[in-house]
Amino acid sequence: MEPVVPGASTQRRPRTALWLAAVVFLSALLVYSGSALLVGHTRAAHSSYFEHLAAAFLNGRLDLAAPPGQSDLTLHDGRWYVPFPPLAAVLLLPWVALFGVAGTNTVAFSIVWGAANVALLALILDGLTRRGWIALHLADRCWLVVLFGLGCVHWYVALEGSVWYLSHVCTVLLTALAVWAAVANRSPWLVGLALAAALWARPNVILTWPLLLGIFAQHLRPHGQWEAAPQPGADVARCRARAAAARRALLGWAWRSAVPLALSLAGLLAYNYARFDDPLDFGYRRQNVSAELRGALARGQFHPCHIPRNLHTLLLGVPRWYEPERLPIPRLLAPDAHGMSILLTSPALFYLVRARQRRDPLVRGAWLATGLLLIPILLYYNTGWRQFGYRFSLDFMLPVMILLAVAAGRRVSWPLRGLIVAGVLINAWGVVWWFTNWLD
Repeated sequence: MEPVVPGASTQRRPRTALWLAAVVFLSALLVYSGSALLVGHTRAAHSSYFEHLAAAFLNGRLDLAAPPGQSDLTLHDGRWYVPFPPLAAVLLLPWVALFGVAGTNTVAFSIVWGAANVALLALILDGLTRRGWIALHLADRCWLVVLFGLGCVHWYVALEGSVWYLSHVCTVLLTALAVWAAVANRSPWLVGLALAAALWARPNVILTWPLLLGIFAQHLRPHGQWEAAPQPGADVARCRARAAAARRALLGWAWRSAVPLALSLAGLLAYNYARFDDPLDFGYRRQNVSAELRGALARGQFHPCHIPRNLHTLLLGVPRWYEPERLPIPRLLAPDAHGMSILLTSPALFYLVRARQRRDPLVRGAWLATGLLLIPILLYYNTGWRQFGYRFSLDFMLPVMILLAVAAGRRVSWPLRGLIVAGVLINAWGVVWWFTNWLD
């Protein structure tokens, strides 16, 4: 069977894609659950706070009446609040309502949604193939699914279950739903609603919107509306009319998808006002952070002075030598707890340079979304400490995965497969290091 040529269309039944997604989900669930059992991490070492916030919501409160700790919380008028947006708490509401806070296992919750994230990526890649936008067979797409599920920081993040990491998992979940809906050419209201929900975990992912717009523009492209100039012999007036119709369709899709985003932002501002009497106050500036981070926060939550450190960690961070207390060796190479380069934890990302060969709306939207998502990350006052890898990279990993699918061409080459395997081994090392504390 020949690979699909970009621009062609296929007629595979959606039911086949759903069966594939179910297999991917169960496989990821098995691997993630097995990983958690192997490293002895079946309960979060630190409270996620979100199960307590869910219980507070059920009792008609926005603050934590009896917080299990005070680290990373915000004190306002004598009450402790969770500064992070509350999507994870909302998703935990049924679990907490049924089993209570003590019976809520945030590690299990995170693993289930983490496995769903991997399945959604499989659906996205399948949709891109069926529309002829990428040219990869099922086996080749599976390599990219492995890259996302095991060859990047999503693996250890999905297992953690504590407060910062639950937000990442929930953000990827809703953002992936938005991308999948866009690829499936669903209603712009539905696409916008999925991304709008993601803002209630990490508001900065609103910058994924150019990717969604690029996907819709790509849907218009097969009909010829986006040709730069009429082809020889074509009816010029008809081509211009089609281009004008495409521009109107794009504008209509843009405002319809943007309405849920605007309403979501308004809701977040109202939530802030209800907590802190200020719609623009998320509580981060008064957050009870560690002494190591307090000085950086004092210079501004988002400030250009933070760019060098974030950029160094993002691209140049490397392991360091440590003196382990438990092992009878003088020095040991271990991950830097401030984070490490995404090119080290996911070396397959080197292949992104090959995605520059295409300049269609899909690729342009993915590059623009990735670039915009990097801006608040690089301006942020910390690198994500304490962590393995650069966990903030999950904010832009979905557009990056699409770009990698484009860069792979007609097949995942053996060099790319080697880089994916290397990433899996590095992240397996990170899972063991993170959850076993073998340096302490």
